[in-house]
Amino acid sequence: MQEPLVVDDASVPGVVRISAGRAGPRVGILGAVHGNERCGLEAIARLRRDAEAGELSLAQGTLVLIHGNPAASEHGVRFSDGGEDINRILDYRFVEELPRDRWRSEHHRAVALRPVLEELDALLDLHSASEETVPFAIVNHVPGAIDLAARLGVRYVTRAWNELSERVTIGVLERRGRPGVSVECGQHEADAAVDEALRLSRRFLVATGLVPGEMPHPVETTLLEVEEVLKKPSAGFRFAARLRGLDELAAGTLIGTDGATELRVGEPAVALL
Repeated sequence: MQEPLVVDDASVPGVVRISAGRAGPRVGILGAVHGNERCGLEAIARLRRDAEAGELSLAQGTLVLIHGNPAASEHGVRFSDGGEDINRILDYRFVEELPRDRWRSEHHRAVALRPVLEELDALLDLHSASEETVPFAIVNHVPGAIDLAARLGVRYVTRAWNELSERVTIGVLERRGRPGVSVECGQHEADAAVDEALRLSRRFLVATGLVPGEMPHPVETTLLEVEEVLKKPSAGFRFAARLRGLDELAAGTLIGTDGATELRVGEPAVALL
């Protein structure tokens, strides 16, 4: 098996293609679409080093490593000062609705990433959270996406919801009928989140057929359906207690208050994000 060819994309900085030199699927692993999420960035850097050292052998196809938001990563922030969350504008409505002279760094980056994302047959999008969380996946609505998450070994899965479905990375793939899985790997600064991101990436490469090996056996998943999205009723709203991903909340639990309005859980639920 020949060593893979590693090539930087000359037109889109932060995008690297690793090719087996044989036809096959084109799959992507994306890290740091939010600049303060290091786990995915470290995972894709490790995969590149492994490929260059001859320690990552592809059976077929092309692996596309994508650094989502290099400008934000440089400053360790979610998105640039005065900018937008890239993972909320990938429906690309802004191209028609927002005058170009009002575009920020993230708008230009979203446009640059569009053809990169649209060429993929599958995507793994790696994230982390501000609070400690059990790793969980958000999948698009393409058949096979939940099974792909299960083969990655992610036990808790939910589908992208409401308007979010169209505005995020995996929504780009959904519009083309291809599976996409986003995973919250853990807390931003935790080394365990980096380890999880790399573990997921390696299983993803086997599950999509790029790396030889026995197809990962799917774990038994728990599907979490998003019933309601709670938004702060005012700028003065404060949480009653710190919430972590997948915290179970009993009916009546106080989420928070602004002094005039309280938000409470109506039925037993699980906090997601």
